[in-house]
Amino acid sequence: MLVERTDHRLTTTTKERTMSADRGITEDQLYRIMYGSIAFEMLHAASELGVFDHLGRNPGSSTQDIATALGIAPYPCDILLTGLRGLELVLGDETRMTNAPLVEQCFVKGEDGKHLPFIHEIVNPGMSEFIDSVRQATNLGLRHFPGDGTSLYSRLESDPDKLRSLHEHLRATSEATLADLVATGALDNTRHLLDIGGGTATNAIPLANHYPDLRITLVDLENVVEAAARAIDSHGLSDRIDVLACDVFNDPLPVGADTALLAHMLPIWSPEANRELLSKVYDALPDNGQALLFDPLQNDERDGPDYAILFPAYYLTIASGRGTFYPWSTYEQWMREAGFSGFQRFEGLAVAHGLHVGTKQR
Repeated sequence: MLVERTDHRLTTTTKERTMSADRGITEDQLYRIMYGSIAFEMLHAASELGVFDHLGRNPGSSTQDIATALGIAPYPCDILLTGLRGLELVLGDETRMTNAPLVEQCFVKGEDGKHLPFIHEIVNPGMSEFIDSVRQATNLGLRHFPGDGTSLYSRLESDPDKLRSLHEHLRATSEATLADLVATGALDNTRHLLDIGGGTATNAIPLANHYPDLRITLVDLENVVEAAARAIDSHGLSDRIDVLACDVFNDPLPVGADTALLAHMLPIWSPEANRELLSKVYDALPDNGQALLFDPLQNDERDGPDYAILFPAYYLTIASGRGTFYPWSTYEQWMREAGFSGFQRFEGLAVAHGLHVGTKQR
C-alpha cells in the first residue's frame, strides 16, 4: 500500500484513492463500512431523540436551536449533528439544517423508524456472534436471548418488549411493500386466500380492507394466531379472516383456497424445508390455483441489491441459522419442482422485493 505520513496520521495518496475507486470502493465507503455501527447509532439516536421530527417541523434550524428544543447539551448535540451531516442524513451547515429528502420521506412521513429498535435490540447484539456462527454454521447469536428454543421466534415468546420490536419491524416492512403487491394485480381475481405464515395479520388485514369480497384463512403457530385473532377482531374483520393454528412443516395445510400467499416466509428456512412446503402448497390448491411468493430477492448474479445480500447474515447468526434471501431463479426452480407452471415475475418492487406467481395446471 502506498501511504504518506502527515502529522503522524496515516493518509492515502491520490494515486491510491484512484486505484481504490477503480476497484469498486472508495476510501469513504470503506470507512462507512468499518464504522457502520457508529453510523447506525447516529441514525437511531436522531430518530429516538426527535432530531428528524424537529427538522421536519422547523427546517432551517441550527445546532443550537436543536439542542435547546430537545434538551441536549451543546457538546453531544454537536457530535450528533456533525455525524448526521457527514452521513448526508441532514443537509446544510451547523447554522441552518434540513432533513435529507429521503430521511423526510422515510422517518418523518413514513414508518422506517419502526425498524430501528429491531436493529438496535435484536440484530446488532446478536450479530456480534457472526464470526463464530460462520465457523460453526449455526445461529450462535441466540446466546443474547434467554430461552431454550432453537430460533429467535421461539425465544422471544418470553420477551414481550423485543417481540414487539420484531413485530413492529415486520409490520413496517409489510406497510412499505404491500401496496406494490396489490399494484401487480396478482390478487385481483382471488376469492379465498390462504395466508401461510401470516403472522399477526399484518398482510391479511390491509388485504381484506382493500378487497371487500376476499375471504382469508391465516395459518401460523398457535401463539402467533392468538395475537392475529385479536388484531383481526379489533378491525372488525373476524367474519372474513379465519385463523388456524398450524405448524406448516408438520401439519396438513387447509384446503379450499384458490390462492396461497407466502410473504416473508421462505427466507427464514432452508432450501430443503422450502421445497417440502411448496409441495404441500401445490397439493392444497385446486386446479388453476395460484401460489404467490413475495419476498426480498437477490439478483441471479448474487451481488445485489444491498439489502438482499446483507440481511441474510441475520438469518444465519440469529433468526434460524439456515435462511437467506434467495435468487430469483431459485424460487422458479422450486416452484417447477413442486409442479407449478405458467410463471409470472414482477420485479422492481419496494425494499428489494419481487413477486413470483405460479399456477397449478394439470
